[in-house]
Amino acid sequence: MVLRFSSIGDIVQLTSPLQTLNDQFPDAKIDIITLDEYAEILIGQPFVNRIITISRFFNYNQLKNIGKKISDRKYDLIIDFHNVIRSKIILNHIKGIQKIIYKKPRWKRFKMIQFNRNDFDNNFSQRWLYHQCLNKILVKNYNIPDNKLVVSKIERNEAELLLKNNGVDRSFITLIPGAAWKQKTWLKKRYSKVINYITESLKYKVVMLGGNNDDICNSINKINNNVTSLFGRLSLRESIALISLSSFTIGSDTGLVHASEALGVPVLMILGPTNTQMGGGVMLKRSSTVEKEIWCRPCSQNGRSPCFRPQQYCINEISSSDVINSIRGILDR
Repeated sequence: MVLRFSSIGDIVQLTSPLQTLNDQFPDAKIDIITLDEYAEILIGQPFVNRIITISRFFNYNQLKNIGKKISDRKYDLIIDFHNVIRSKIILNHIKGIQKIIYKKPRWKRFKMIQFNRNDFDNNFSQRWLYHQCLNKILVKNYNIPDNKLVVSKIERNEAELLLKNNGVDRSFITLIPGAAWKQKTWLKKRYSKVINYITESLKYKVVMLGGNNDDICNSINKINNNVTSLFGRLSLRESIALISLSSFTIGSDTGLVHASEALGVPVLMILGPTNTQMGGGVMLKRSSTVEKEIWCRPCSQNGRSPCFRPQQYCINEISSSDVINSIRGILDR
């Protein structure tokens, strides 16, 4: 039994250690507990036996009962890949089963954020950190696999029909400008310049995805007619299927951008207040990041902290030309 409740990017990256577990213990069944709003990310994964969902609004007694039910199923091993209060409550009520608990690098992150001191290994990534949790049980050498998401043929066909109905009849680039925290989003006018370059010079269509609460999607839509806006209209699963058909993806350090790489679609990730040690960064050879090395960066683990400077230099100093040049680099590889 594996526990990981959220969020999109972290669950996408969970597919890497799940593959390793499947490779090392091919006869074992792997069940997963996650939040109901993220469960569809793992649909179709050949190495997942069962997906058990819970609500983020479950109270203490509901979580306690889940722990008791897990105890009754007699799992051989419980792996907590989240290590939060929710998982602690569940694990406290699981008796007689071996447990492995994911260790967060809180002290190293604190030193990096507060003192700009980097004590992380050069090969650090979220996937690498998940695998450190597993090292005590893995029985043979391994290479950390890439994240991997699966899209069915039916889902692809439905995505193709959706694109056709919205006038996307040739190669397209997915744009995902939003993020959970506004501080991680780039500037709408600079995105607009990039969109115009892609559509007018490169002759690609641009399809914009995001949630209803992504204000930047609304802002871009208002100032640029060259973008096909599908934000707020698709389910998580439909978004993943659409991304799987694109040539590459441009966006912030956010979950669907990580999902793009897990589908084998390269990305251009615009990194502002976060960095690789905070969980950002890319994994595919054709992918790139655009970022500025500024002394105050990173300023928080996930980009949620408001900038304390007169302006947000980590975002504002990234020009449209910086992004356009990186797009050319991706296309030339």
